[in-house]
Amino acid sequence: MLLKKKVRHSFRFIETEDQIMINTRLLHRDGNNLLGKPISFIIIDDFLISNHEIPHLSYDDIYKEIELADISKLDGKKVLLKIIGKILEYDIDTIEDITSRIVKLSNRITTQSNLDENLIYDIATLQEQLILVRRNIIDKERVVISIAKSDHFLKKGLQKQIYILEKDLHSILDYISFDFERLEYLQDTLMGLINLRQNIIMKIFTIVSVMFLPPTLIASIYGMNFQDMPELKFPYAYPIALSVMAVLSLIALFYFKRKKWI
Repeated sequence: MLLKKKVRHSFRFIETEDQIMINTRLLHRDGNNLLGKPISFIIIDDFLISNHEIPHLSYDDIYKEIELADISKLDGKKVLLKIIGKILEYDIDTIEDITSRIVKLSNRITTQSNLDENLIYDIATLQEQLILVRRNIIDKERVVISIAKSDHFLKKGLQKQIYILEKDLHSILDYISFDFERLEYLQDTLMGLINLRQNIIMKIFTIVSVMFLPPTLIASIYGMNFQDMPELKFPYAYPIALSVMAVLSLIALFYFKRKKWI
């Protein structure tokens, strides 16, 4: 029985004197969507049993390697390490695909004149996918750490293979951290560009409002319809008022250009 003479027990790694059970998660790509599916391994003596909900290309590669290998030199523990290594290779492909989408998103932000909310949604989607990938990689890292402490694997002289897996996992986590930093940079850049363009629009509205402020003031004064307004009886009052409005607007425009505000 699995619970008999238990040596170490965690949710991901259960070890007894004659059995090992490992629970982890498998990344599954469905187009641009990522899913995390459970996968389990049971090692009894030198036999390996694997249970997973969805097919994975790593198993096809392992089957091809086993067909070409010397069966007498293989056992469940060696095959398990090979499977974990192959799964990590496909995880790296997934991360590289996300990195490629980040590069395309960066080009869109720097070249696209119309920055809309879809770009923000795209950044958030990539961040969620990286979180899922990181959780899966950390999950596998904990499994490999447990394997590195297991006498079952150490007695087989598998320290070198375990060490290689640990290095690969550390490299993958560093790569994921780099992608996270790049997405944060893109998010800050996007928000900065959006704020800059909004400020430019507000600046234009402000300049136009100030330019038309003197003409509006003049029009308001002479639109009050008081009886004793001698300027209203002056024959050239209308063209003079228009001229004064135009001159004041041009003065404001000249002032803004001199200050390099426009």
